[in-house]
Amino acid sequence: MIKHKITEQTGFTLPEIMVSLAIFVMVILLTGSIFSLSQKSYKKSSDLAELTQNNRIYLDRLSRELRQSVNIITHLPPSDDNPADPPADQIIFQDGHDSSQITYIRYYLDGTNLMREHKAYFFDTDPNTYVYYDSLDLGGSPPDEINLDGNARVIGEYFDQIKFWGSNGLINTYLKLTKNTNTFEIETSAYGRN
Repeated sequence: MIKHKITEQTGFTLPEIMVSLAIFVMVILLTGSIFSLSQKSYKKSSDLAELTQNNRIYLDRLSRELRQSVNIITHLPPSDDNPADPPADQIIFQDGHDSSQITYIRYYLDGTNLMREHKAYFFDTDPNTYVYYDSLDLGGSPPDEINLDGNARVIGEYFDQIKFWGSNGLINTYLKLTKNTNTFEIETSAYGRN
């Protein structure tokens, strides 16, 4: 009789393969989750940095121009909590940077863009002489308006809301900026020249 030698075959059993596969899938899912979380965190911090930068540029510019302004034209309520006299959503003031000419600056929202206009008023009889916005000619007609920059310029993006209020030369500003799901709000104050 011939005896066959039985040799043990080595390999993985089905339960070992299933456990290995489950561990591999868990490692892949965990790695994917960590990557996704880090991407979301990066996107959020990037969006907030951009909103902060837009806010800083605008506030630096507005504060400087308000401190130089000769006269605030926009009616500003004394507080922001009176529904009968709500805060203004734009501001117009006489530019005090160049005292040789009478010009005005206007900040307002156009959609989510913060816009800035530099304008002047004149009469047809003398278009080279700028006059006050509320001037009247001999016939009682108001002056014509011209935008000195050609068009309004975009100063910042992602602005949702802007409010102005104040009294006694103190102008308060509230800003709300939003990009994707990130929101940045700030309230600040600046004194006008007078």
